[in-house]
Amino acid sequence: MTLLQPVSGRFYRLRLQGIWTVLVSILFWVMLSCSPTAQANNSQVTQIFNQLAVTPLVRAKFDQQKKIASVNKVFNSTGNIVFSKSQGVLWQIRNPVQADLVVTATKLIQKTQRTQSEVNVAQSPYGSVSTMFLQLMAGDQAALNQHFNIVSAQYTQAQWNIVLTPKSNLFKKLFVRVEAQGQRYVERIIITEQANNMTTIRFSQHSSQPQTLSASENALFQLAK
Repeated sequence: MTLLQPVSGRFYRLRLQGIWTVLVSILFWVMLSCSPTAQANNSQVTQIFNQLAVTPLVRAKFDQQKKIASVNKVFNSTGNIVFSKSQGVLWQIRNPVQADLVVTATKLIQKTQRTQSEVNVAQSPYGSVSTMFLQLMAGDQAALNQHFNIVSAQYTQAQWNIVLTPKSNLFKKLFVRVEAQGQRYVERIIITEQANNMTTIRFSQHSSQPQTLSASENALFQLAK
């Protein structure tokens, strides 16, 4: 992922693609973690959401691989993620650069050791995505039904899998299909994007303890207050 590297021209566009990838990933993470009532008439979907909605705060490591077909490149990034129902999502990127991406109800904060930038979601092109983020954080079933089709879902005690396709024009412009797999938590998200691009994010070493944010995590979320 080229999200935080100094780029220009064609690679500036790749940088924006990286931002969208992170936002879409966040949306999907939040959707799975906060919408236990979605498609309640589907017992498989209900079981998946009920299992994932139990924990209000989850930490994990992530490994993202983004394939850009137009330049025949693969961009890798690794780090940690903190998901909090009450605060938002914190992506702590550690490779290939060190940076933090904080998403809350109203702001997107990108912080490096030397710089910090802020996006007001109500005044940016990311507004629609962020609005969707807020709806999913609230467990808004109507929002999920408006933007996604759940095309398949399988659940067992050992493994679950769910596949979605975009319904709204906004998300159709971004990706073709999203697949998530896991056990107790989300373990892998595969995003098939437009133009034959693909992003795979693997989550590992999940932990729901401690159940409160650390001082450093809270300080990063406070940047968006």
